[in-house]
Amino acid sequence: MKEKLRKLLLVICVCVFAYSAFQLGSIFYNYYKIEKDSEELIEEYVTNSVDKNAKEEDPLKRSIDFKKLKERNSDVIGWLYIPDTTIDEPILKGESNDIYLHYDIDKNYKTAGQVFIDEINTKDFKDDNTIIYGHNMRNGSRFHDLRYYVEKEFYDGHNLIYIYLPDGSINVYKAFSAKIIDASSDFYRKDINYKKYVQKAQANARQKSDVSDEQQPLILLSTCYGRDSDSRYVVFARLEKNVKD
Repeated sequence: MKEKLRKLLLVICVCVFAYSAFQLGSIFYNYYKIEKDSEELIEEYVTNSVDKNAKEEDPLKRSIDFKKLKERNSDVIGWLYIPDTTIDEPILKGESNDIYLHYDIDKNYKTAGQVFIDEINTKDFKDDNTIIYGHNMRNGSRFHDLRYYVEKEFYDGHNLIYIYLPDGSINVYKAFSAKIIDASSDFYRKDINYKKYVQKAQANARQKSDVSDEQQPLILLSTCYGRDSDSRYVVFARLEKNVKD
């Protein structure tokens, strides 16, 4: 009897181990696939015009092949890039926020989804406030790096945000606030009072910097604070210029 019980327990332990190993392997493969897919998108659609005498890459020398991107998915409306971070992604807009929350650029189910703008926003980034979402993935992909904006050194060193547009121009934004807010916050809206919105964004911010009183379109980058949390890491930025070829 004891021998049968011992064998039964051994079988159970082996099954539990095998199941756990399978689950862990699935998680690591999922992360690997996310990173690989992101790298392939950059390799296929991004061109860098590198100056051999330059010490570092000039974001204004990059170009995106939107013709090919839109042939792949017409919902692509831009490309988001923050130098020296993992944020280097196409931006999409679906008919609702649910579409790219868990579906990739080819509309295949993927837990990491894609970077996308809120369904309330127009595609041209000319709204007074455009909300951009991305998952906070544990492997460091998508909007994971937004969490570091609450630290002064990171905030100061990564305050320029670039959005490449299908017309060949580049919107250059400058961050003016980083904070943690509730998912139900009224920051997630457009048709704002610019001055009041900026003041509220900077109130109790973890990090903030000077911003002009002259109204220009804003962007709000948003990602989850943690699993099952109602909090969000957010970065507010103001359009500084639109650069054309």
